Amino acid sequence: MASSSQLFNEAFTDEDEQTLVGFATLPADRKPYRCGWIVPGGVCNAVLPGDSFPVHLRECHGIFGNDKVRFKCEWVECGLQMNKESIVRHVTESHLQYRHRCTFCGEVFSRKHTLNGHLWKRHGFKAD
Repeated sequence: MASSSQLFNEAFTDEDEQTLVGFATLPADRKPYRCGWIVPGGVCNAVLPGDSFPVHLRECHGIFGNDKVRFKCEWVECGLQMNKESIVRHVTESHLQYRHRCTFCGEVFSRKHTLNGHLWKRHGFKAD
């Protein structure tokens, strides 16, 4: 059995804890995610905020053109075919697993648009 010093980072500071809490409380689109797009030689592995993925997919992985152009999702173990207009939403919902929680009742939604509709219908709150 490993000793406790081998199981835990004893150098973990209050500042480290604040950093982790800060990441945990970020909205889904601002949290850092690792890109799992397959590229020649392996996986992209770029770490970036979720809201940067549309630009990243366009500039680094060639996802651009007419919304009806067909693309294959090259995320690790995916391969689904879809229109360009759907690929960013697919990546954020399926691979990054964005979740948006209602601050009033705690219900969770995979799409921000659905959360905004819920906020208006259930709580009378119009989101920005």
